[in-house]
Formats: sequence, structure tokens, C-alpha cells
Amino acid sequence: MALRVNNSSDRLLAELKDVDFPLVPQPIGWWLREPEAPSPPDLEVLEWVPDGWVLDVGCCTGRHLEILAGRGVRGHGIDVTPTAISMAKAAGLSCSLADVHHYQPPHAVDAVLMLGGNGGMAGSLKALPGFLERLASWLKPDGAIVFTSSDFRPLLGPGGDATGAPDGYWGDREIRHRLGDRTGAWFPWLFIDMATLADVCAGVGLRITRQKEWRDGTVLAALLQTV
Repeated sequence: MALRVNNSSDRLLAELKDVDFPLVPQPIGWWLREPEAPSPPDLEVLEWVPDGWVLDVGCCTGRHLEILAGRGVRGHGIDVTPTAISMAKAAGLSCSLADVHHYQPPHAVDAVLMLGGNGGMAGSLKALPGFLERLASWLKPDGAIVFTSSDFRPLLGPGGDATGAPDGYWGDREIRHRLGDRTGAWFPWLFIDMATLADVCAGVGLRITRQKEWRDGTVLAALLQTV
């Protein structure tokens, strides 16, 4: 709906359940290719993507694929939002309506992109090992996963409380989106810190070969490759 009513004064906002935290604006203007819209901070890790074939998970309107195509990197995107996929196709990009938990690429890829915090699609820390193994199974032997997430704990300030997650890990959360007076359903989303991500990777035969943080460590990215 936010993509369709792009002339609305209402902003698309993300809300975290059981956390005393401001609503987080989502970069709809950037996805809509508005000239003045600021770029998401993790966009620069597209520099990590090698030549070859990429799979962009949660591709939305295809901006990542568009940027990569500009330097000759081919790829395909998947997303669960029909409007986003229609817009990506209208921009001439290869994409399909699909869920990461059920999709199977037709061939091995050089990189899997999980930008925009989309590492959260794992849903929980308990589910993360299996999720990473699934993504890794799509890679060529020298392929890589570009994994991004958020660690919102520093934003809570001194004495901030990040407890309350149902299974004990602070990053096992539920989020939903707001657009004006409309709200979507709650759904599970994983937030993870770099140290925990490294521990999980070590258990499934992956390692962090590059990493980067923005906004005082609240936005993070890691390049994951097989050991």
C-alpha cells in the first residue's frame, strides 16, 4: 500500500513489539526512485558483490539489482510484495514473487543479498542456523552471503531495557508496519549483534570475512563465506 499511494503524506513506519523505542521510518522514497530520497546506509556493501550472478532476497522494487546491472553484474530478485515485484519488472529487472523460505533458485549463485536488514527474515536466533545453511546451499563454492541486520540496543540509552524477547535472546522480536492509521499484522524478525552472528556462522561452516557498521553500530553488515 505504501508503494501504491506514494503521494500520501503518511510515512511507512516499523514498530517493535514490547520495546520502548520510536517508530522507525522506512525508505519508501528511495525504493520509489525519488531523486531527493536518501540512500540506505548499507547500500555501500554492494561493493562486496563480485562479478557473476546474484540473488537479491527481499528485492522490493529492484534498486539493488539496478545498481549492480549498471556495472555488469546480473541477477534475480525475489519478494513477497506483488506491487514491488510489478515495479521491479516495469524497470526491466528479473524478479519473481516468492518467499525465501520456500524458493529454490534454478542454479547456484555467486552471491545472496540480504540487504536492508533482511537477515531478520530468519525470524529467530534458534532458526538462524538452518536459515543460513539454506542460503549457503544456493552458493557456488566460492560464493558469499551479504548479511545485514540491526543492533538497536545502543539507541535505548543508559538503563535501556532490551529484554522481553520470548526465548531469552534480546533480538528475537516481532515487528509490524504502520501507514497513517493503518497497521499490518505482527510478524517475527531477528535482530542480531556481530559477535552472536559470528558464533552462529562458526556452527554451520561459515565465517565472517568482511564486516562494517554504521550509525554507531546500530546498522551492521557481514560478508559470509564457507570455511
